[in-house]
Amino acid sequence: MRRASILVLSLVALSGCSLFQRSMRPPHAPPEEAQKFVFPALPFQEGRTTLLSGDIATAVQLAMDDFLPLDRKPPKDATPVELCLFRRDIYQVSVEQLPDGIILVGIYARTEVCDPNDTATDAGGLYAVDVRRGLIVAQQR
Repeated sequence: MRRASILVLSLVALSGCSLFQRSMRPPHAPPEEAQKFVFPALPFQEGRTTLLSGDIATAVQLAMDDFLPLDRKPPKDATPVELCLFRRDIYQVSVEQLPDGIILVGIYARTEVCDPNDTATDAGGLYAVDVRRGLIVAQQR
């Protein structure tokens, strides 16, 4: 009986450790670089600005974090094209709000950026995201 209680306590303690994992935060520039950046006097002017609602921004973030997590690294023997496909900036995103509160998020690689001959494999995915629950309902890759 005592062994069983020790086993149960050990399992509870181990699962509790998962509650204290830090989320992956994006890297920041060193302070000396950040101090050199000058914000525009009039940011977010019409014609230069894209406005995203909070639910759209959240849906895109959830889908991108699943599709290409910030802490995911390419294999050591990756080709230049494969290395390029690990860059988030080569992807474009489409979103569509469905009537039931689900937001579709399509993530598509601009493969011509990585490969001038455009022979890169299709890279992308389609996600159905329930923002209210912070949940990816379904995905297609």
